[in-house]
Amino acid sequence: MLKTNERPARDKKLSQLKLDNGSKIAVIGGGPAGSFFSYSALDLAERLGIDIEIDVYERKDFSRCGPAGCNHCGGIISESLVQILSTEGINIPSHVVQRGIDSYVLHMDTGRAGIDTPLQEKRIASMYRGGGPLGAKGITRGGFDAYLEKLIQDKGANLIKERVVQISLDDGYPIVKTKSGLKKKYELIAGAIGINAPSLQFFDGLVPEFRPPDVTRTFICEFSLGRDLVKKHFGGSMHVFLLNLPRLEFAALIPKDEYVSLVLLGEGIDKELVRSFLNTPEVKGCFPPGWIESNTPACKCFPKINTNAAIQPFSDRIVLIGDCSVTKLYKNGIGSAFSVAKAAATTALLHGISADDFEKHFMPVLKGINFDNNIGKILFAFTRQIQKRDFLKQGILRMVSKEQHKPGKRRYMSMILWDTFTGSAPYKEIVMRTLNPIFIFNLIRGIVAAVLFKKGGNGSKSDLKNATESLGRIYMDGEVIVRQGEFGDCFYVIQEGKVEVLHDENGKDVRLAVLSEGDFFGEMALFEREVRSCTVSALGGGSRVLTIDKKTLLRRIQEDPSLAFRLLEKMSSRIRTMNEQLKL
Repeated sequence: MLKTNERPARDKKLSQLKLDNGSKIAVIGGGPAGSFFSYSALDLAERLGIDIEIDVYERKDFSRCGPAGCNHCGGIISESLVQILSTEGINIPSHVVQRGIDSYVLHMDTGRAGIDTPLQEKRIASMYRGGGPLGAKGITRGGFDAYLEKLIQDKGANLIKERVVQISLDDGYPIVKTKSGLKKKYELIAGAIGINAPSLQFFDGLVPEFRPPDVTRTFICEFSLGRDLVKKHFGGSMHVFLLNLPRLEFAALIPKDEYVSLVLLGEGIDKELVRSFLNTPEVKGCFPPGWIESNTPACKCFPKINTNAAIQPFSDRIVLIGDCSVTKLYKNGIGSAFSVAKAAATTALLHGISADDFEKHFMPVLKGINFDNNIGKILFAFTRQIQKRDFLKQGILRMVSKEQHKPGKRRYMSMILWDTFTGSAPYKEIVMRTLNPIFIFNLIRGIVAAVLFKKGGNGSKSDLKNATESLGRIYMDGEVIVRQGEFGDCFYVIQEGKVEVLHDENGKDVRLAVLSEGDFFGEMALFEREVRSCTVSALGGGSRVLTIDKKTLLRRIQEDPSLAFRLLEKMSSRIRTMNEQLKL
């Protein structure tokens, strides 16, 4: 218990643990967590009128192919994260996206079924974190991590391509030392280190109560098929497998440009399990006949992933983010990196950098993700029971197949599977949807029909969509995106190209504005239940537009109220511009 005569000293210390003009921050690790932290901190500091300096230490060259540039990732940016990043002003460029995913194909040993996106656009990005697989040649698209590094450099961060050899404390201030002899003092260190990185050991003594997450091994490999075969056999579909194999929780084949990535997740994935999986008829049927037997992966590894949250990943002036802190179980690791990094940056800029500040404002985010992961473990345990029972699998496949002809909101099983595969919704929300009486009734009806007629899904390769690399939907010149007088429950972010905003005045279209990349429109549908006030149509050779769901945005605003401020700031700027035009 704190003694009375110690409190003034403690209060004085806490008053000093704040960031102010001239504060220096070190970020150890330039992957998504480190980049998102840097971007969020610099963005918030600019809004607060605070001048801070951020050094990002990352020796790895993410433009290189193979292990030298690899970041051990299957390479999927979830639907919800694509939307959230767009609202943050981060629009993933086409040259980073290896392929836009517009559908899933669910494989079981009782059949297969396709699951289309609820909207006619691509909102899931297949990409490489680094430069590409070992020995890759001719890949002209950039890696996601290299794109993020360029983004934060443009924002004002300093990228230091050196190896950190020591992190110590001097009178409570962190000191970073590199191999070349560079030595620098900071007000705050953010450790954005992967669970596979040896540099995680630097924080063992600096954060006394820190305990890293428990881990398990997974498997990732790349098959080189070439563009034509990838397009023919996979299209824009990600293939997901729920097979009755011991220790296997989730498996997926992810099409990219010239390659197909295989990801196996579960408990202690080893070579024997990999061989068993590749020899199943369901997997072989995705590739050209005899292709797996005659070809070996171009690149493969058994990286570690964490299965729970770290213990006490912070102390005064030190905070750990990314995989070494907490990540979503089996899914959407990049999305978790964004949420955790944003929470750490917000805590540091708005509240302080003491352990008490991180405990009060940062820790709840970690606990929320970890709690949801525990629900996810129950969900996967239930899934394992389904994998052992043919009548349940046949009922699910039949239900999914019938739902593809229904509106998005009535695709109960399809949307549950879609959000489970993509990581777009919390596990808690997915489990709650399974308790919907309509869902339960349709599932029972599907199971009964499958048992009586001995038939499950009937998906075929002809169901696969044509592959394109871009996210969102392409609108050609003059094509209407939203129409004046219609109701709407979403808004739109322009990824590429331009659109024109038109208002019908006595039967004549009057142009109010021309919007370009990064701008958004239709946002009033989020705040009121009125009809669209204007018509917006594509302008020029083609405009790529991404739809932002109202539900996704409102959930994100609840988690991060600063997002609402960004929207209001943009709307205020637009009103100011229109007022200036009216004065002319």
